[in-house]
Amino acid sequence: MEPTPWYKIAAPVAFVVGLGVVCAVKNLPRFRAMLLGIGLLSGYAAIQDQVSARLCPEYFTHYHNPIPGVTDPTLTGIAWGFLGAWWGGALFGYAVGIAATVGKRKPLSLRELVKPMLVTVLGVASVTALVCGAVAFYAEQLGVSLDQYMAAPVPAERRRGLLVVCCYHLAAYVSAVIGSVICCVWVARTRSSRFQVPGSKPDQPSLPPASNSESGT
Repeated sequence: MEPTPWYKIAAPVAFVVGLGVVCAVKNLPRFRAMLLGIGLLSGYAAIQDQVSARLCPEYFTHYHNPIPGVTDPTLTGIAWGFLGAWWGGALFGYAVGIAATVGKRKPLSLRELVKPMLVTVLGVASVTALVCGAVAFYAEQLGVSLDQYMAAPVPAERRRGLLVVCCYHLAAYVSAVIGSVICCVWVARTRSSRFQVPGSKPDQPSLPPASNSESGT
């Protein structure tokens, strides 16, 4: 495959650096949540791709446009972890930022968003990916295998690894989407249960009707 164009590498880096500068200069909660989402999801993806680059390095050279000059598995995992996840992390973080700030209720702070976002990334994406990877690892014993045309560029001893990598990458993408929705609902419900809308009055307990003696009749 043709090498990855330089602008597809430089543009995401420039975006994240620019976003970091904006967040350092101005207090924009949604942008800060976006930066947090990029960091968490890209960090997870880089760890996941450390495994992928060793199970089947061809996944990043034959099924992705290779990055010029990057052949070391560790650097490959870090680079593709960022390039493959930064945009998803941005959408994830911004969506959570909206859930944490929209409306009249008091917004949640960035510190309060760390836990639900971290649980989403680690608890949903990683667990689902590991389970799916384990299932795919034993799939060949049940007669499941990749199409010969797709598997042709990969040596026979690494084709099972390719199947595993494809399965848990797909699982990570799907679970990240589902987890993002759950996280936004979690954040919205936390705000709803914790904070009172400004200007509203708390519910008053109903009083029993006054007796005749109390009413003076």
